[in-house]
Amino acid sequence: MNRSLLRMSLLILVSLSLGCRGVIMDYGKPAAQFLEKDVATAGKEYLGKKITIKGTVTRIDVSQPQSAWIHLGNGIRCDFSGFRAMAQRNSPGDTCFIDGILKDCEEGNILLESAMLRDPTAPFSPFSPTR
Repeated sequence: MNRSLLRMSLLILVSLSLGCRGVIMDYGKPAAQFLEKDVATAGKEYLGKKITIKGTVTRIDVSQPQSAWIHLGNGIRCDFSGFRAMAQRNSPGDTCFIDGILKDCEEGNILLESAMLRDPTAPFSPFSPTR
């Protein structure tokens, strides 16, 4: 009995000290926010950083068992990996806000990894190339 209690206490202590941050899905504030039309021209300096993109869904691809993609206008691909249900919340034509890490940023080939849908009521101040 004492051994079980000790193991459980140790497990709880380790979980509290190491594992709690892994459950949090909102992984910090974005470095920048963009409308889909501006990412290719203004996003290059944010490669490797978390950004938010507001765009229109053109296609959703959940054809592979362990992957899920939302495609936005202007060649933007958002990799939701195993979060199929989250990706399937939208339909083509929907406007959505997506957070993720900008991995590629060329006209017609923009890749957002570790993508997640963002609360549409959260503050959004898009970067404007004219600012």
